[in-house]
Amino acid sequence: MTKFLKTSLGLVAATSLLFSCNEFKVTQETDGSKFQIHEKGDGKTTAKEGDIVTFDLVIKAPNDTVFTDTYKRKEPIVMPVQKGAFKGSFDNALTHLSAGDSATVYVSADSLFMRVQQPLPPGVTKGSDMKFIVKIKSIQTMAEFQKAQEEKKNNEAKVMENYAQKNFPNATKTQYGMYRVVLKEGSGATITAGKSVKVDYTGKLINGTTFDSSVGREPIEFSVGQGAVIPGWEQALMMMKKGEKSIFFIPSNLAYGEQGSGPIPPFSPLIFEMEVIDVK
Repeated sequence: MTKFLKTSLGLVAATSLLFSCNEFKVTQETDGSKFQIHEKGDGKTTAKEGDIVTFDLVIKAPNDTVFTDTYKRKEPIVMPVQKGAFKGSFDNALTHLSAGDSATVYVSADSLFMRVQQPLPPGVTKGSDMKFIVKIKSIQTMAEFQKAQEEKKNNEAKVMENYAQKNFPNATKTQYGMYRVVLKEGSGATITAGKSVKVDYTGKLINGTTFDSSVGREPIEFSVGQGAVIPGWEQALMMMKKGEKSIFFIPSNLAYGEQGSGPIPPFSPLIFEMEVIDVK
């Protein structure tokens, strides 16, 4: 009985070790993809060429120097899956990952930097691998992605109205579809096209994420009506006076529209707190 128990426990331990090793082993595919899964997702949807994949990514050199970190930028990457430019590319590895997967993809530094015609940077030695640490957030077909974007576009006005009622109950809705809350009255004449203005600002997404701010830096200075800023800013400033501080809730058609920009997703209404420091 004792011998049987010891044998059984030994088999369980060996089996557990085998599963553990398999779970964290580095896999190499025929297309040259080399990756290690850290956490499995749903396993149902594997990315195919032409699909749209949204993911967070940290790129590290072999010595752990960080080249890219979308977590710090608060800007996940959204891109179509395509065949890699070289064997063992990151693009190829995406076709072996599922929604929810976390993995480290190992990409030949020689192939990567040769492809972009750049010398190996400090900390990256010949024959070493770059580490692409990726977390797949979602995988959509092109049709699914386009449908989701269309729904977001069509629902934007209602989303803005509900958000404004909850967060800016005293806001005035302008003829352009913006919402305005005056925090501090200005003085003098209303700003007109051609005037040079100096403005302090903070820009936020509707989820509260700050994507840009001049606070702690220099205020932005430009001429109104010259296309130097988004249309929502142009229209907002031509309602303001010197010294005024206001919040403007701007629809995406007066901001970055269907393309988005950097950390700003497509069809995103934006919240700007703006203060006119000077008018010339």
